[in-house]
Amino acid sequence: MTKTLYVDKRTGTFADQLTAFGLARLAQDVLRRVHDDRELTVTLRDRGPYYELALDAPLDDATLDRFEGGYMPIKVLLTKKSESKLPAEMNRAYCVFYEAERDRRAAYFEQRNNLSSEAKEAQKKGVEHPELLQLRENEPHPDWDIFRAINPAALLGYNKLVRQWWQVQPSLAPVLRLIRDLYMVSPNDLRRAESDWKALDKEMGWGIDALATSGQIYSPAMGKGQNRTKANKLTMGNVKGLWLSEFLSAVGYYQAAHTRNPRGTKDRKTYVLAPTDLRLSDHYPVFAAFQRAMQASETTIRSDVFAMLRYTQELLGYAVSDQGGSVLSVLLQTGSPNRLVAGFGSALYKNLGNAVATMNLPFMGLPGWLCVQNRDDVETALNILREHERVVRGFDESHSDDVGLLLQYRNFCSGDNIEAFLRFTGLYSAFVISQREKSRYAHQFTTTNLGRLLMNSEPKLEPILESEGFQNIAYAIRQSTVTAQYKRRNLNDRRYEVRYGLGQQLLRKAHHADTFVAELSEFMLKYNAENAQVMENRQGPYRKSLRTSDIDEIVALIDAFGPETVCGLLVAYGYARVPRDENVEAIQEQ
Repeated sequence: MTKTLYVDKRTGTFADQLTAFGLARLAQDVLRRVHDDRELTVTLRDRGPYYELALDAPLDDATLDRFEGGYMPIKVLLTKKSESKLPAEMNRAYCVFYEAERDRRAAYFEQRNNLSSEAKEAQKKGVEHPELLQLRENEPHPDWDIFRAINPAALLGYNKLVRQWWQVQPSLAPVLRLIRDLYMVSPNDLRRAESDWKALDKEMGWGIDALATSGQIYSPAMGKGQNRTKANKLTMGNVKGLWLSEFLSAVGYYQAAHTRNPRGTKDRKTYVLAPTDLRLSDHYPVFAAFQRAMQASETTIRSDVFAMLRYTQELLGYAVSDQGGSVLSVLLQTGSPNRLVAGFGSALYKNLGNAVATMNLPFMGLPGWLCVQNRDDVETALNILREHERVVRGFDESHSDDVGLLLQYRNFCSGDNIEAFLRFTGLYSAFVISQREKSRYAHQFTTTNLGRLLMNSEPKLEPILESEGFQNIAYAIRQSTVTAQYKRRNLNDRRYEVRYGLGQQLLRKAHHADTFVAELSEFMLKYNAENAQVMENRQGPYRKSLRTSDIDEIVALIDAFGPETVCGLLVAYGYARVPRDENVEAIQEQ
């Protein structure tokens, strides 16, 4: 009564995740077809050294014996050059024709570019139009980017795996039994499976080798090179693995991989989902929505950030939909999206002309700084994520300063490190002022969402954020920087000086409490003096002045939390925007 399968994390790369998703897809399809039940599914859980696949029904011998052939979870990818090599008896329904899909895609974009002005306006507004209906009917194949990744570098190896799977269809039950037995226990006994395959192959007369070359496209650490287990000589060769496991990885590539060429390059960036506790039936609608959200080509670092933010948005949105009950249940029990999905394993493949080189294999976690304890928290989390995406959208990766900000933000987003976020907001304060001096818009964080994020990440910061003195000094920083700049440039109000480098100046002094307090006190003194001068010589409305109790509270907070934390929070809040519905002064602070 086998209802649990195990996939060892043998490589430490996303190849393990692909194998797990490929096996889950195969198991789900077998159970649904045999039991004629579309509700049966598989739940993938991360158990540390392996992925556990919990099946809704047992994958026993009786079930496998009832499963008939004609099951092709993925198809042969044919080009004009490779079509002649296809066995004549193979059903063309098991094939995808690359050039036809390429031409279909080109025709789609030509049609989209030639939409009438009325159709384009309807598209912007999200309303129906006859031209848009026709356009949707001609959309490119949803797996087009996977086809591009396979062809040409991985085409031969990929097609060989699929043809071998087609070849065993008449006797599929013993093949499925071998796969089940391999993954029925952990550690997975690959040597025994190799021996069992050789015996089965000899019995059936297929002539299929037990081992196949590991495709670098879905096994990124397995490229051609000097990789002998026993280094008794130097030879250039491919890494090989059990062909059935390689086939499952290829299947998994269609289930859980997002792959694109970064904007302006021929390189390739691939992301593969890493489940923590995820039902396969819930995975498909969320991942499809994520793929649609990632259609536009992006530069490398922005793509990393958008992958984390957008997948989390789609997961949360699905959780509160009519179909997302099981996702919402896990979410509310655990409190964070990364308890459902850990994040993405990724790889950057550098184009070398006739080959590619794997440059790095980072793992990017989903935002663990989101706290979801009820349905209302889901909408709050979505607002925070949308705000962060608007901020990131303002960065241009061709500029070195923007790259530094993106890297800082990516470190925070993936690593849940509040210090990384404060470093980012410190740098971002100067970026906002600089962009607006160039008449370019830079989106500000709102104080509301900033507070929610910080409280979710570090509840111990609550005494700082709720301190009246902290809020008053953050207000003074805001009035002296972004608000004063806005009034000068947009309202021709020059009553108050714009203190351009204030945030950076405070951060430079924040390593020691004494120097930071001295610097902050000097700012407060100048701020109050400027207020007094304006009130004496100009008409209102006026800024509110700071009190001695404000600095007293800040000094107490510095003693409790340290100068760097307090300073980082002051700068973050000081350069944030007060939402319009929270403060009558907010209109002046935009």
